[in-house]
Amino acid sequence: MIEDFGQRGDNMADRRQLLVEMRAQDLDSIRLSTYRTACKLRFVQKKCNLHLVDIWNVIEAFRENGVNAMDLGDELPAARLEAVLSTIFYQLNKRMPTTHQIAVEQSAGLLLNFLLASYNPEGQGKMSVFVVKMALGTICGGKILDKLRSSVKEEAALAEEVIIHYTKDRVYYIIYKIRGS
Repeated sequence: MIEDFGQRGDNMADRRQLLVEMRAQDLDSIRLSTYRTACKLRFVQKKCNLHLVDIWNVIEAFRENGVNAMDLGDELPAARLEAVLSTIFYQLNKRMPTTHQIAVEQSAGLLLNFLLASYNPEGQGKMSVFVVKMALGTICGGKILDKLRSSVKEEAALAEEVIIHYTKDRVYYIIYKIRGS
């Protein structure tokens, strides 16, 4: 899909394809920044078919590809990230009826290019495991409570003590003694 992640030129144009399409939607004309950001994330979510994927499918893809065993500070090469994304979309196709199948390579490639353009602008072709988990966990579909629980769990891996209080529809958390501070 992307052969050399260090090159500029056409490769960088491919990476920015989703950003160019987003600009064509004129989402920057929305005045309130929270709505503007939400519209942009929803655009990416719909374009990459992530609105059909929930957080549990993302977590399962991480497990299948061994990303859950990696340290959060480790770098995830683009080829391995592409494998994770392909797993997510192949699993999605298994759950979808045959009349509603998605193009796995197209969705995975579009999302890979978007993530690399957003979180790796210098073109190294690597992303932090923590960044990948947070980005996919945020942009996938599903219940907000499940997403918050997942992100708290990831942040808990960075902290020594975590107090989590679950209420009916919200998650409140306080992280104490963050490592390194």
